[in-house]
Amino acid sequence: MIATTRNEFRFGKLTKLGVSRYEIEGRDLSTRIAQRKQIDAVLDLVGNSTVLDSLAMVRRDGKVCLAGWLGGLAPIPDFNPLLQMPSGVDFTFFGSFVFGTPEFPLSDVPLQSIASDIAAGKYSAAPSRIFRFDEIREAHRVMEANEVNGKMVVVHDE
Repeated sequence: MIATTRNEFRFGKLTKLGVSRYEIEGRDLSTRIAQRKQIDAVLDLVGNSTVLDSLAMVRRDGKVCLAGWLGGLAPIPDFNPLLQMPSGVDFTFFGSFVFGTPEFPLSDVPLQSIASDIAAGKYSAAPSRIFRFDEIREAHRVMEANEVNGKMVVVHDE
């Protein structure tokens, strides 16, 4: 499995999560990766600014899922699917904002199974930082400074 990150200091964390190789994110990753056109699937969490590059990495019958917008929502300039998308590659999109709609009812999401797998240690799902509600300013500072290195949780004591 290959993972990408914006910061080299996260390589150690990726290794602990079972990643065998890591690369620095960038719009030109497909030109830097030796396995170009050999990758089975790409989960693109950055968004429109990298999706064409993600499409360029997968093999014929490969799959690309756009599921995030970390890089913003700006449209792809002069997008022409016939010229910019490789033939034989499956491209799909997933937006979590559809959960709870008639097309994607919450009952279709195996939340209890996921929670059970986490409790059994199958997945590492611990937050990287936990803040008390009175530390909300520090939580925002850490988030905006890109110092999080994972998910944050803010708890409110009652």
